Amino acid sequence: MWKKIFLIFFIIFIPAVSSSGCSNFNKDKPSGNKNIVIAVSVIGETHDWPVGVSWYAEEEVRDIAAENGWSYEFKVAADANEQSGQIINLINKKVSCIIMLPMDGASLKTAAMAVQDAGIPLVIFDREIPDFAPSATVKGDNAGIGIQTADIFNGMFPDGTKVLEVMGDTSTVPQQRTDGYDETIHDNFTKEQVGYTGWRRDDSRKLFEDWVDKHSQAEIDRVGAIFTHDDEIALGILDALDSYKADKNFPKTFDRLKLIAGSAGSQEMYRRIKSEEKYTIFSLTYSPKMVKKAIRVGESIIKGEEYEEMTIIPTEEVTKRNVDKYIDVNSPY
Repeated sequence: MWKKIFLIFFIIFIPAVSSSGCSNFNKDKPSGNKNIVIAVSVIGETHDWPVGVSWYAEEEVRDIAAENGWSYEFKVAADANEQSGQIINLINKKVSCIIMLPMDGASLKTAAMAVQDAGIPLVIFDREIPDFAPSATVKGDNAGIGIQTADIFNGMFPDGTKVLEVMGDTSTVPQQRTDGYDETIHDNFTKEQVGYTGWRRDDSRKLFEDWVDKHSQAEIDRVGAIFTHDDEIALGILDALDSYKADKNFPKTFDRLKLIAGSAGSQEMYRRIKSEEKYTIFSLTYSPKMVKKAIRVGESIIKGEEYEEMTIIPTEEVTKRNVDKYIDVNSPY
């Protein structure tokens, strides 16, 4: 009799306990993570550096989403109008956080303000938006690039020289590099700004060739150094110099030109630094990998963790002495 009662009790009670246990387990699991969407907005192939940014950004946001059980959006824009439209679309989707490399800070200001008005955290990468405070900013040390370039020029030319400056675009990035240089260079230097390249190698080459065509040998001989805002710009100038050297009938020479400065982290530039024999070439790091830090800041914001509102990643000087440690055959840029 008692055995039968116990057996009935056992059969009824055990499923109830098992059902309760499953319920508690499900409560302990992260719930609704697919409703969390981390979004990244970057610019298209205006030049090689953003190609590297896109590669690292898509890799990182995909990994972060997988690690946390989130969804993600990854957008690439060909111009400022397309990027603005993409940002509005992300707002309408009510994403949890947006990390953005703006095509142009001023052009994306309205879209950035719309993100803020929607209550969505916004992390700005690389190019700042004038008179706008996002949730966080992650960028390289643009002023530091100008400062270090000037320091190197000061050391190499104690008596000063004339410098050609070949710029990127009209965003905050080149202006900060110019400002850092101007604040640091010694008074016995002069500088001529050749123009803007849009960060493009071919445009840089043409700009330099036009300058050479318009200037005499005596004027060319006064130039001891070239300060470029990017490795691709420097490579464009080196393309022109290589062409002049190969043309035995070209009447002008560049015997007084000693130093060419770049920045960013181009593997082709690193290889050129290693092999160059005529000119002293250096590059200051501004790696596209920095975007990974920006996306990790976005992750911290979503999780409610502490984060830095301003992150400036320092630059490092790459010369023939140390270039081997920066060469990476697997790098997309």
